[in-house]
Amino acid sequence: MTILTAAVVLGVLIFVHELGHFLVAKRSGVGVLKFSLGFGPKLIGIKRGETEYLLSAFPLGGYVKMIGEDPGDESAEAADLKRSFSRKGVGTRARIILAGPAANLLLPVAIFWGIFTFAGQPYFLPIVGTPEKDSPAAQAGLAAGDEVKALDGRPIARWEEIKAAVQASSGRALRLTLVRSGQTVEMSVTPRAMKTRDVFGQEIEAWDLGLHPLLSTRIGQVLPGQVAQQAGLQIRDRIVALDGTPVAEWEQLAKAIHASPGRAVRLTVERGGQRFDVTVTPQPTKQRTATGEEEIGLIGIGPAPESQYRRLNPLAALTAGLKNTVDLSVLIVQGFVKLVEGKISPKTIGGPILIGQMAGEVAQRGPVELLSFTALLSINLAILNLLPIPILDGGHLMFSLIEWFRGKPVSLRKREIAQQVGLVLLVGLMIFAFYNDISRLVGWP
Repeated sequence: MTILTAAVVLGVLIFVHELGHFLVAKRSGVGVLKFSLGFGPKLIGIKRGETEYLLSAFPLGGYVKMIGEDPGDESAEAADLKRSFSRKGVGTRARIILAGPAANLLLPVAIFWGIFTFAGQPYFLPIVGTPEKDSPAAQAGLAAGDEVKALDGRPIARWEEIKAAVQASSGRALRLTLVRSGQTVEMSVTPRAMKTRDVFGQEIEAWDLGLHPLLSTRIGQVLPGQVAQQAGLQIRDRIVALDGTPVAEWEQLAKAIHASPGRAVRLTVERGGQRFDVTVTPQPTKQRTATGEEEIGLIGIGPAPESQYRRLNPLAALTAGLKNTVDLSVLIVQGFVKLVEGKISPKTIGGPILIGQMAGEVAQRGPVELLSFTALLSINLAILNLLPIPILDGGHLMFSLIEWFRGKPVSLRKREIAQQVGLVLLVGLMIFAFYNDISRLVGWP
């Protein structure tokens, strides 16, 4: 099922990418000889007009073969000079090149639009989990289960509104209106400035109350090859006790596991109305913190999403879909930059094996999660293809820009050399990604 899910996801992304090139090429009057999903030997094919549609043996990509795409292919140009790719203007060729990545950026907009319109936009309710010890929230008296109804007199409906208000406060005291056990409670809390780490692990300073939304102990993620999977834990299991002590929320469970690196702990698990015990030994793992590095225990699980969903009208859903796509694109570009700068470990690079594992995992959580994952991969594919590496779309675009500046194309010999260098770089990257994937599976350092 995992292999099938991964094949479908990758197939959709490749098809959308090549369809972008195909449609714009046709629209621009360029003849298309082949449209292939996959590389290498043909498995099946059908010809319609001048175009042969193929399914090829190696599914890690695809291609659109256009008349005159290779400037040295004189026979193709002679077949129909007016419909030759290389005889079109720089602007037309650039549009055809950009059409593939553009299609991969339009796909997530369409996916998010569909999700927000028909399933709804996810958000957390403003219900408080147990505050961090000695945090401003704990000192002010907030407790697990408190529901924030207003902040400085402004009604609150989503947890994200609390986060935004805290960051915008610049340390100013905030007045919270809470509902606790059916009673309305007013209290003042002053955010603290603290060093934390962003999604890339880089140290940043932010305002903080020491609060997080209330999450149950239901498992929503089991990482492949990790302690939890080896012990038989599954998505949708609920952990109700640790070493006999009841646990009611995820933060409480996570802290107990983190505090037990290398020490066996007994989890009481609820599955299908039945309870049973599982013994696991959290893997000692070094974690960077704001004050240095510490060793914590991990077993490879994540919480089940307990978001609420709010359906948006089609126009609002389109706006939200565009914003989501832009935000994710910026985040991915920042990740690429930090990877080049050496601020992110190259071990984070993954290949088809990791994609397959993640696709199978998110498929278990439902179609919305799988579609969101597909959207994220599509953005990654678009940005990867825009890198200025010969053989990728970004490399072809770079040659077009050089031609536009110089007023004449780069020589065929130089392009061939660049393509060979690009191929070596791409193959090297794929081998490295496969190595990382296998290392994760077998536990290599």
